[in-house]
Amino acid sequence: MNRPLQKAHLVSVNLPASAVEALDARVVAGEFASLDEAVTAALLELEHFRAVDLLGGEAAFNALAEEVEADPSAGMGEVDAFEFLHALKSRYEQMAAARGDRA
Repeated sequence: MNRPLQKAHLVSVNLPASAVEALDARVVAGEFASLDEAVTAALLELEHFRAVDLLGGEAAFNALAEEVEADPSAGMGEVDAFEFLHALKSRYEQMAAARGDRA
């Protein structure tokens, strides 16, 4: 990961052996510095997929990302990924609720 989490909480989870083996292999390969980092990245990836789904698919997500990148006044800079994805998820859950969709 690019930087340490600023607001981390200790959470204990049980994972299938195959998931642990796959994550351990990625650590051994040098993709991650630790199993903790690999699990965190996997959770971030899950949040990303959820946000994409709530937005209406990859094309809609990419359009939003391009819009944000194209607007220099947005001033996003570096943000905490968990906070950003949580805010994005909340926004699109509200939009889905307003449309009467199930989020």
